[in-house]
Order: sequence, then C-alpha cells, then structure tokens
Amino acid sequence: MKKNENVTIGFARLSDCASLAIAQERGLFDKYGLTVSLKRYKSWAAMRDGLASGVIDAANMLAPMVVASAAGIGPYPDLFTTACCTNQNGNAITVSASLFQNIQSISPETALRRPLSAHGLKHVVDVRRATGQPKLVFAHVYHYSMHAYLLRYWLASAGIDPDRDVELVVVPPSQMVDSLRSGLIDGYCVGEPWNNAAVLAGLGRTLITSAEIWSGHVEKVLAVRTEWAKDCSEVHLSIIKAILEAAAWIDHPQNRLTAAEVIASADYVDAPLDEIVSSLTGKNRQTGGNLRVDMPDFNVFHRYAANFPWQSQAKWILSQMVRWGQLDTKTNFNEVARAAFQPDIYRQAALELDISSPTIDNKIEGNYSHAWLLEEATSPIAMGCNQFIDGKLFNPDKIQEYLNTFPQVDPVTSSK
Repeated sequence: MKKNENVTIGFARLSDCASLAIAQERGLFDKYGLTVSLKRYKSWAAMRDGLASGVIDAANMLAPMVVASAAGIGPYPDLFTTACCTNQNGNAITVSASLFQNIQSISPETALRRPLSAHGLKHVVDVRRATGQPKLVFAHVYHYSMHAYLLRYWLASAGIDPDRDVELVVVPPSQMVDSLRSGLIDGYCVGEPWNNAAVLAGLGRTLITSAEIWSGHVEKVLAVRTEWAKDCSEVHLSIIKAILEAAAWIDHPQNRLTAAEVIASADYVDAPLDEIVSSLTGKNRQTGGNLRVDMPDFNVFHRYAANFPWQSQAKWILSQMVRWGQLDTKTNFNEVARAAFQPDIYRQAALELDISSPTIDNKIEGNYSHAWLLEEATSPIAMGCNQFIDGKLFNPDKIQEYLNTFPQVDPVTSSK
C-alpha cells in the first residue's frame, strides 16, 4: 500500500464516532499509511449522498442504511457495503417531561417495571384517542436505522401500532433536543449525547436504552462503496485495522474518560463533557424515567466481537424491513446479507492484528441473558447478553417463521 494515502471519512455529532476520533488523535490512521480527513455531517441523508457521490470514501454510517442499499431500496441500490461494525448499543428513547408525568399519572404501576415497557405509553395513547387529542409525535434519525426499528419494536411490543397510533418523523440527531423543547415532538430515539442533554436540561426523561430493547445490537458500521472496497482493498483494510485498534483501546475502562474528553471537543461532538461522559463510561445512566444505574454495556466498541459484521444481524434488520412493509417478502435474505456485511474482509484485518474473530457468519440472536463464550472462533471470545425485551429468539435460517410471530402489517399504511 502506498504511504500517505488520502482518505476522507464522514461522521455525525454522536458519541459513537469515538473509534474514528481516537484513531485520528492517537495516530493510528497514520500508523497504517493513511492521511485521513474526518468530515462532520448534520444529517444522515447528507452523509449518504456524500458517500454515494465520492465526496467521502467511507462513513461511520447507520447499519440499516447499508442493508437497505444492498436490498435495493432507498436512493442508492446496490451501492454500499461494510466489513466492520464500529459499535453496539448506544441509543435510547427519551420523552418530554410532561409526557413522562402523563404516563406516571395514567399508569403508575407500569412506570416501576424494568426494563420499562411501552404499556404505560399505550394507556396514554388510548386516552388521547378516546378524547380526540392529536397523536403523539416520535422522532427517529432515518427511516433505515436501528433507532427506527428499535423504537417500532418497543412500541409494538406493548400493542402500539407505530403507523396508526402515533406519528413517526425523521429529525437529525443534533436537532432532537430543540425539537423536544419547542414541542414539535413528544419523544425520540437517538444516540448520545442527545438523550442525556435533554435529561440534564430538565426537558425530558429517558425511558429505556436500546441495549434494554435488544442487547448487543449492531449500531454504526464503516460503510464504503462496494466497488471502492474492491478497487482500494488495501486502503480499506488499513482503515479497518486502525478502527479495530482504536476500538480496543476505547473499551479499556481506564481509557473511557479520555475518549469522552476527546469526542466532546469542537472537532467532534462539540458538546459539554457532562453530556458526553455517561455514554462513554456507562456511569449514572437514566432509564425508566427516574432510575440512575451504571450500564457498562451502554455503548460497546470492541468487546463481545462488537466489530464483527454478523450476517444474522443484517438479516434481523431485513426482517424488520419486511415487517414494516419496506421490503418484499420474496427477498433473498442470504444474498442481501452477504452483499451488505462482508465478514471475510474483517477476518483478514483481524488476522493481521492477531485479534480473535468468529469463524461463523450467523448466530441465533436473543438466546442469552448472561455472559457466554463463543467457541466458533479462531480462539474463544467472551460474549455478552443478546436478549430482546420480549424474549423472542431470532433464527436467521427461519426468518419467515419469526415474522409469523408478529401481527401482519397492512402495506398501505406501513412506513416506506
């Protein structure tokens, strides 16, 4: 590979840009012969367009954006792929302080349960419908995002139809707090620091973290254009190796505070450290609207094989696209998952760094409520909880059977 290869990588004002920030600040990109420029975007659509047009070479992108492209939906069909995930978990659902008070007053018993189900919110939705009040408005960051699918999953698990009972809108992450403050929305699902910022400002309460909805879910990935990955394979590998080293460094507890200080700076998230720090350290996280607890797995960057692009997770995303009417049931899930998530490229990078990697591409999702050991790997890998809030199991070989466990969606009213 040529030295000083120039690369531009996009990111958003979110704490899970940490691997890119640390790779840059600790000289890891330079270590692998790269001169990297990091370009910050305000919206996912703008970043998507930048990657598609070649303005940037790679992006710390929403995993479902890559899956949607591989599935042929959205504005850039068959254009994006990934071989490296940059973090797990890291999102949360926050509602306005007034809505939280409403939930507590209408359904006080449900507000005491952990993790907090949406049943209390369901009572509020039912009362508003019966009294002729407008629908509640919830925001997420993009139609093809874990935020959208986990918000829908949480709502639907309590009997709230996301397409009929509430209104879902797209708002860029950094605009969530202002939208809540102005009353344009009643709640949102977003990454940090935009949940904690609302809590610290007294504007909102965080009801549940994404790890409590599905622990160990993929969040961001290093997205590239498929043809670029082929044409620039050595550069691609070098970026992945720098990210893997940065992610491993971040996941040492003694480094988390330093990482928080780095990404809080003006070059990255540009937010007060007290808004950032709990998302990186997992300390003093709010959940259930009131409870403050330590959540060491709130945001995972490397442990639990977090950087491995599990095709089973791509297939779960595809299942949700089908569930909500975004994708045809005749989709070849195996083919799309292979195009979206490329574990063999990851394995090559991991091998060169002597990092243990899974030897399988798929696994059952949702079958562990505790730590476990992945034996199907170059050496055993300690793994974490991967359960869903409703206790369901996702078998990537039986996707239709999984979908049959949910109520059928009317494609006329579903999200497109």
